Amino acid sequence: MPKETMIRVMRLEDLDAVVEIEKRSFPNPWPRFFFEKDLESGNTVAFVAENDCRLVGYVLGSCIDVELHITNIAVAEDRQRHGLATRMLHEMEGVARTRGCGFAYLEVRTTNDAAVSMYRKNGYDILYTRKRYYIDGNDAYVMHKELR
Repeated sequence: MPKETMIRVMRLEDLDAVVEIEKRSFPNPWPRFFFEKDLESGNTVAFVAENDCRLVGYVLGSCIDVELHITNIAVAEDRQRHGLATRMLHEMEGVARTRGCGFAYLEVRTTNDAAVSMYRKNGYDILYTRKRYYIDGNDAYVMHKELR
């Protein structure tokens, strides 16, 4: 029987695996130093999903004042559609609430139907579209949720 996937706080030594998942998940992946810089920030909330000593997902965001900005969330392709993104999202929202965040927001590609659907199922609504938000010219939805 496979082991349960554990959600835990992201550490610097996780970054090789995080960056690999990032590269496989996004057309314009973040470079490693973006993750390093975020992990050094006191505002960052970051978790990884680990299964059988293998990192299979991560989530990263920042709590500033009363807002949680979710910047990255990804799950290894072979572990998608098993609820890991939702579990990591809930873990992040819980920490954000304890830090006084009353709202969460994020940007997501308008073409990423699976992610938009997951966010909607978790209570996020589309506020508006940011035209040409991504470096490749694609648009993003700005989605938000009240955390209280």
